Amino acid sequence: MKVEDAGERRLTSPLLKTVPVLIISVAMILAVAMAAGSVIVPQRSPVTLTGIVSDSVCGSDHGIRAPGDPECTRACIDLGAQYALMVGKLKVGKKMYLLRGHEADLDQFAGKEVRVKGRALGRDTIIVDQVDGSYSEAAEMN
Repeated sequence: MKVEDAGERRLTSPLLKTVPVLIISVAMILAVAMAAGSVIVPQRSPVTLTGIVSDSVCGSDHGIRAPGDPECTRACIDLGAQYALMVGKLKVGKKMYLLRGHEADLDQFAGKEVRVKGRALGRDTIIVDQVDGSYSEAAEMN
């Protein structure tokens, strides 16, 4: 045995062999994550709908009261329902869209016909950008 080799000890554990692979893997994951963060997300498609402001529980049927009853809509909202827009003229042809945002405006127009401008979030949800009640008021004047 040589004296030179006796003092030198090499660390060749399996862990030390995997450290460079782990460093390269982490670097690649970070690069992919940073690239994914810079991708431009397309805007949601704009939507304009006309209907009656209601709630997600009652929809177009408020029990014994008249359809679109503002008090019933507000009571259901206070109990945890979401604002909804009932679109369509016939009872069987009505479609309910859940509304998100502009709760103060929606509360003001509960039970009334309005025009809602917003962005579609899925098939049944609208992110509200604007609630136009003048459409309803013009129809009532005629």
